[in-house]
Order: sequence, then structure tokens, then C-alpha cells
Amino acid sequence: KPADMIAMARVYHKFGFIVHGMFIFGYPSAEGATFSMSAQERTKRFKRFINKAKIDTVQILLPVPLPGTEFRHRLDAKNRLYPLQNIGWEYYDGNFPLFEPDEPLTAEDMQASAWQIMSKFYEFKYMFFVVLNIFSFPSIIFFLYNIKAGWRRWYRVWRNCIIRFAGWFFLKKWTTALAKGSFLQKLANAKRHLKTARV
Repeated sequence: KPADMIAMARVYHKFGFIVHGMFIFGYPSAEGATFSMSAQERTKRFKRFINKAKIDTVQILLPVPLPGTEFRHRLDAKNRLYPLQNIGWEYYDGNFPLFEPDEPLTAEDMQASAWQIMSKFYEFKYMFFVVLNIFSFPSIIFFLYNIKAGWRRWYRVWRNCIIRFAGWFFLKKWTTALAKGSFLQKLANAKRHLKTARV
């Protein structure tokens, strides 16, 4: 349960561990299950969970229907997989929508939501926090009774700020490449192809 995972993340933090959260956004419901939630509501819940658990780094991926898996067979049987002639294996890395998601989600919603969650986590403003944390380094002195705990507390914040700023840089680079690339056109062709095949 989410509450249990939040409690466990707090325990790990207490003992000095750095917690990395890897999430899959938009995984289709199991056969026979009914679940309907908008992209906005899902995004809000992801952000809330990440904040509550105080996760140090995050990665949001989209579901990948790998060959030979029950997941792929299930989507294939319902004619929900985008044809490989439109969206090839090079897109099977967790960053691209590869099938028609459960309603009310769209493929565009899935991709946009995953990047929205990460872009809220990895932001340019963390560059300033990196500098501020360097100046706050002397605050470790206040933890002289336990220098190890003071160092650990300071280092985690400083490290996370560096990673969040670097993450912003890589996200910006990736989204620029996506806009310049041909994936969005390929996605439109794949959706059209799938719609024609269903008729």
C-alpha cells in the first residue's frame, strides 16, 4: 500500500539510505478490472506520493509490452499495440507510448504526464540551491555532538540539488529532441493505422 511504502522510505532515510523511486505511469488495468482516472488526477497523486515519501531521485517510465510477456499478448489480443512498422523497437525504452491506453487516457496524455511529473521534480531552480547549500556547509558545526549525522543530512540535500538541476538539463535536451524528431508523426500514423485495422 502507498502508506506502507512511505513509511518504509522514511525508515531507509533514517538509516542514511538514499531512496530512488522508479514508477510506471499508465499501466493498463488487469483483465476484468475497472479503473478510470484522468491524467491530471493521476499526475497529482504521483506528485503527492513522491513529496510525502521525500524520495531523493525519481524516474517515471511508460509501460513497455516486451515480446513474450503476458502483457504484450493481452494488448495484442485486443488490437491495442501500435504496429512496429509505425513505431519500431528503437522506441521500446520506457519513454514512448507503444499502445492505446485505458480510457480516459490517451497516448499523448501518458507521455506528457510522465514528463510533467519529472519536470516538476527536476527544475532549474535547484542550481541556486546547490550554491546555497555550499554556504550552509558550516551548519554541520551545529551537529558536533554527531558530526556523522550532520554530514549525512547536509550531503543528501546538496547531492539531491545537484541531481535535480542536472535532471532539468537532460529533460530539456530530451524534450527539444522529441519536438525536432519524427516520433509524434509516427504516433499519429500508428493511431490511424490501428483505427483502420479495428474497422
